[in-house]
Parts: sequence; structure tokens; C-alpha cells
Amino acid sequence: MDKLDSLVAEVRKIAVERPDTIYCGGPCYYDSGECNDGTVGCLLGQALDAIDWHIYMVEEDTHIGAVLERQDYADSRTTWCRRVQEAQDNGGTWGYCVEYADKKIGEDWDG
Repeated sequence: MDKLDSLVAEVRKIAVERPDTIYCGGPCYYDSGECNDGTVGCLLGQALDAIDWHIYMVEEDTHIGAVLERQDYADSRTTWCRRVQEAQDNGGTWGYCVEYADKKIGEDWDG
């Protein structure tokens, strides 16, 4: 399992544990902005922290897809992470964000 597999698994785990959480900080900030459950940071930021992969620290205001592509990840898992962030930035609950990403990726998913 590579780092991106670990990230996807952790995003899924957090979304299952806290499906009704909403990031209230506006556009995604990986390690700031409060959620409606009192936690800090967006879904992807919390997942990155949980797996100790702090790639966002160099590019705080950069979309997750660009951050991952700079790490040489450019496949359907990267697109899935983009879709999660897209849904979150539009106010989706974390459970919905994962469902949305799964639906958008559909048969193209290889993760």
C-alpha cells in the first residue's frame, strides 16, 4: 500500500466515523478552519495528518489534486481526492463527500 492508498483509506475511515461533519472554513485549508464537530482542518487535511504525510505544508492554498500530482500521483485516486475536496468545498457532509467522489469516479476507479 503506497501513501496515496493510505490517504484514500483514511479519508474513507474518517468519513465513516464522522459522516455528518461539515468543514466550516470555506475553501479547504488542510490544517485550519473549524468543522461543525469542533475539529480543525478539512477532511483531506485531517486524513493527511493521521497518516503523517504533511505534503500540504509547502502548498497550503493548493488544491489536493495539484499537491498529489507534484508527488507523482496522477491516477483515479488523485481524481477521487479532488472530488472529495470539491464536494467538501461546496458544503457537503463528509459522508456525502465520499459518496459523491465514488459516484463521480464510477468504473474508472482503480483504488
